[in-house]
Amino acid sequence: MATFTAQIRPYDLDAFSSVDSGLGWSLDARRCAVLVHDVLPYYLKVLDPAQQEALVGTIDALVADAVVADVPVLASAPRPASDLQQRGVGGRLWGLGPSAAEVSTSPLASLPGDAVWVRKRSLSAFYATDLDVELRRRGRDQLLIVGVFASGGVVATTFDALARDIEVFVVGDAVADYDQDLHRLALNQVARSTGQVIPRSAVTAALHAQPTSKEHV
Repeated sequence: MATFTAQIRPYDLDAFSSVDSGLGWSLDARRCAVLVHDVLPYYLKVLDPAQQEALVGTIDALVADAVVADVPVLASAPRPASDLQQRGVGGRLWGLGPSAAEVSTSPLASLPGDAVWVRKRSLSAFYATDLDVELRRRGRDQLLIVGVFASGGVVATTFDALARDIEVFVVGDAVADYDQDLHRLALNQVARSTGQVIPRSAVTAALHAQPTSKEHV
């Protein structure tokens, strides 16, 4: 039975802290929601410890900023399976996947208690979920993605977002992959085909540029 393992080559996420390229969209806190993609100990454990710490710290700070700016925060995780057949080809490749307890465990201290969890059946957070319904319900047509893995579920989600007329942004230094080459290839794919790659610093500026709901009163 296959289990989730990966050959990794540690690298510094700061290598992508200045990447800003793509289809020309501008992030707007009034239009966007944050998707924390598969940020679970089950997946993070394959990364180098220093990389795990850097990624979680960056995402934690970004989510905290989003909460202050009244930007909705959603999180994705696989649906737990009790049988390999429920996972299809994915079961043959990666085993059963995380358990019911593991898909409910987040390492993020800032993840709000009312964050919506979308339980997906495949790589994309849109696959067999109501993520697009949740976004429309909140009047959001932009999606800001952070998490793992850049060349897998993150890229897959960007294609499905584009197909649903949702402008997608990937935070270059708030996603991670098995190695730097895969990370770079994933960001290039997004920038050329499906959305906008922006650095964490640009997200901070965009979120802080918008008045919070309290300032509207």
